[in-house]
Order: sequence, then C-alpha cells, then structure tokens
Amino acid sequence: MRTSTITVRLPLEVLHEIERLSEITRLRPSVLCAYVLQDKLHEWVQDYVEKIAKEIGERK
Repeated sequence: MRTSTITVRLPLEVLHEIERLSEITRLRPSVLCAYVLQDKLHEWVQDYVEKIAKEIGERK
C-alpha cells in the first residue's frame, strides 16, 4: 500500500492524548492517527454531506 504524508495542526491536549494512547497501543502516533482516520473517514464524510444537504434544503 502506498502512503503519503499530511500535516495537521492539533491542540496540545489532543496531541498529548494521541501520545498517551499510542503508548498504550504500542503504535507510533502517526500510525494510530492513520488508523483512526481510515476507520472514521466514511462516517465523517456521510455526516457532513447530510448536514450540508439539510442546510441547503432549509435555504430554499
């Protein structure tokens, strides 16, 4: 599988939580974030699309 790098700005408290959880799971923070993003991306996009569709419907 090919991968690429992205840069994300996170509040320090979120970064600390990621670091804590990466120690527990014994995954690098970047790998942990990649797994979370992969697992949740479809759900987040679907929720966002539904939200936007609702907002557009209310504007008409």
